[in-house]
Amino acid sequence: MVRRRTWQVALVALVLIVATVAYGVVAVDRPQVESVENEWGAVTSERTEVRTEVAVDNPFLLRVGDAAADISYTVSLNDVEVATGEEKRVRLAGDESTVTVSTWIDNDEIPAWWASHVANNETTTVRVEPDIVVDYAGLRLPAESLTRTRTVRTDLLEPLATNESRQFQVANRTVFVVNETDAQWGTVTVDRTPIEASATITNSLGVPVPITQIGYTVRLNGLVVGQGVAAEQTVLEPNRTRTLEASAAIDNSKLDEWWVTHRRQGGVSNLTVDFNATVAFGGVERTLPLEFLSYQRQFRTDLFETGNATGNASANESGSDGNGGEGGGQEPAKNGTQFVGSDGASSSRGD
Repeated sequence: MVRRRTWQVALVALVLIVATVAYGVVAVDRPQVESVENEWGAVTSERTEVRTEVAVDNPFLLRVGDAAADISYTVSLNDVEVATGEEKRVRLAGDESTVTVSTWIDNDEIPAWWASHVANNETTTVRVEPDIVVDYAGLRLPAESLTRTRTVRTDLLEPLATNESRQFQVANRTVFVVNETDAQWGTVTVDRTPIEASATITNSLGVPVPITQIGYTVRLNGLVVGQGVAAEQTVLEPNRTRTLEASAAIDNSKLDEWWVTHRRQGGVSNLTVDFNATVAFGGVERTLPLEFLSYQRQFRTDLFETGNATGNASANESGSDGNGGEGGGQEPAKNGTQFVGSDGASSSRGD
């Protein structure tokens, strides 16, 4: 009887020890994600590689035991999930383990992101969220994670917002004077991004100036992503001031092609918008560039890199604990990370 009680006491003690150790591992000394770093890899006509390096801080118990981890993560742009990656049964050893996971973005996701960026007033929130579960001695231990977010803004139409006075000439003769120009995005869809441009002009001549048609071409890195008729026939009455409106559009289905050139140029692109008008003047019909509406703008995307934002771009980065709060004790935010930003070197041609 005494021996049986002794075994019972020993069994209870063993259970308590195991429970105490398990509680200590789960509640006190869980693994923690120290950092998440991303970089671009290879790019093809169909997809773009994203490499993610995750550093995990191992608690003391995992350093002396046999622990493995299942690691997964997602990258989202304005809630458009563009990349997911996973690596199973990764061995953890030492005080810190670094794991590299590779995944691919389907380039067909780029138009959806672009549409969300424009629809959000040219604002994108980038979210990188890792999820790590450690297997130790039969226990599944979720790691304390580090979610990173960045918010960036652009103003790609800014060059057209000007009240600078300019002259439109034909055969060295001023046909009308441009008082101001402006532009804004129309209602964007996944398929189409409209650009609504306008110019306030004064016809100082004593005769009307017929404009047969206004055409446009939009290019990204030389690739035509939009082309067509911006306005139908109109007449500029003599000695009158009026607003001339021109509507262009980007064909979003071509943006996956642009993305390939963009990545191959190190994340740098040139946006070019050209307008032209067919004008009947002096009995002759001519197609002439509307330099006061045409412009070019260079911008870059530094989704995963760090550096000082330039031009009119802004970017913020923060680490959170996944519960809506700031991630205490985790990697500090890196200020100045760019996603999409102008380099400030923009021009409105014809100035």
